Amino acid sequence: MGTRAVYTFKDKHESFNVYKHYDGYPTEALESIKAAKEFAWDLPRFEASDFAAAFIAANKHPGGGNVYMTDSYKNHMDLEYRYEIEARDCMTGDKKLSVKIYAVEDYEDGMPVYKEIEDMNI
Repeated sequence: MGTRAVYTFKDKHESFNVYKHYDGYPTEALESIKAAKEFAWDLPRFEASDFAAAFIAANKHPGGGNVYMTDSYKNHMDLEYRYEIEARDCMTGDKKLSVKIYAVEDYEDGMPVYKEIEDMNI
C-alpha cells in the first residue's frame, strides 16, 4: 500500500501540484525533492513550474501512473501527507528550498484536516 502525498511547488506568481502515489513519508519525500534538484535550474533561480517538472522527471517510473500533475491536494481524500515547497532567502542571503510538511490530523465532514508538523530548509 502506498503512502500518498501531494507536493505543492510555489513561487510568487503561481503554484503547481504533483501527486505521488507512494513514498510520501517525510524521509522519502525529502529525498524525492532533493532528487529533483538535478533536473531543475540551480538555486537561487527557482520557478514553481520548472521545479514541479523536475520533480516529475526525477520521480516518474516507466509505465506511468505513480506521479502526475493534479489541481489540488483537496482532490485526494486518501493522502497521508502534503508538502509545500518554495525558495526561501536564508539569513546568509543564500536561497534554499523551504519545505513545509503537513500530516492528516483528523477528518471533519469527511474531509482531511492537516496539521503542519515541520518547516525546514534543504
